[in-house]
Amino acid sequence: MSTIAIRQLPIPATLDAAGGEDFAQSAAVSNAVERAIWGHDDHSVDAEERLVMLQATPDREYVLGVARDGSEIVANARLSIPLRDNPQTAFVQIEVAPSHRRRGIATSLLSFVEQEMAHRGRTIMMSWSDARAGDEPAADARLVPPTGAGFFPASDASAIFARRSGFDLVQVDRQSVLALEDVEDALRLEHAARIIGSGHYDLVEWVDRCPDDLVEDYALLRQKMSTDPPLGGFAQEEEAWDADRIRREEQRTLAGGTSSLVCAVRHAASGQLVGHTILERSEARPAVVYQEDTLVLDEHRGHRLGTWLKAANLRRARDAWPTAERIYTWNAEENTFMLDVNVALGFRASGRTAGWQKVLA
Repeated sequence: MSTIAIRQLPIPATLDAAGGEDFAQSAAVSNAVERAIWGHDDHSVDAEERLVMLQATPDREYVLGVARDGSEIVANARLSIPLRDNPQTAFVQIEVAPSHRRRGIATSLLSFVEQEMAHRGRTIMMSWSDARAGDEPAADARLVPPTGAGFFPASDASAIFARRSGFDLVQVDRQSVLALEDVEDALRLEHAARIIGSGHYDLVEWVDRCPDDLVEDYALLRQKMSTDPPLGGFAQEEEAWDADRIRREEQRTLAGGTSSLVCAVRHAASGQLVGHTILERSEARPAVVYQEDTLVLDEHRGHRLGTWLKAANLRRARDAWPTAERIYTWNAEENTFMLDVNVALGFRASGRTAGWQKVLA
């Protein structure tokens, strides 16, 4: 029987550098895991894009652990460590190739991750796992988070592993998808929301790079986004965002081959940006779009600004990305307001994501 070896894999600067071939193997494992979950490649990320995403920045450090069966990489543990905020926290993703499951590899990788966290004084581990929508399990086969909103199938292998390893289920997200050919509802909603909001607000749009005169406002919105949506039981603290971090993220996104459409809402009386929404699309997957942030500041809610923002940006996506076919989004199940907006726009449930948290002794 072969012996599985767990090692840290230094993250190369490029795929042509030393370690590049190993990194590409690691990326292939990640994509195989996504394919096994969803039955398609919409959530695959090619090696070049993944490499850009895992380069260290002043905001975040990354550690990659791998499991080898001989010379073959068969599993990953990715550790994302905030450097400017959330000093107790690390974000973890463990992936084992379907061909190598039930051999204790995930447990060994978790031990590697916990050691890396201990070296850095981190005590709160957050992770996520996915399941396709489909047959609904019986009530006694559902895991329900403390929020009482949503559920995750108890029989899912990721849930069995997480619970056995000391994680608590703290939140469940709904994954939804919208076919971009079906945006007529969104266009009607945009018109109705514009009538309500346009007396005191206007929309500002950009592609890839925020205008210099808006970047400070935009940084505040991104900072508020880190804790404004429902967090369930996650011990998430507000992130630190400023103009420099905005520029770093924009550059990193473009370097990875991804373009962004941002739509923001501006309060006419103050000139301040008070909400935003983001859509992203990778050149490597032109049919697939991701709905990222959507936020309206508390004091400006009740004017249908979120609906206006999202609907307007869906229209932009259809026009700017003619080969795009579908948009994915995730929302906490307790975020009923945003879920209702998405359903009205035409999104339909396609999966669920479990949010797991473990506090290390």
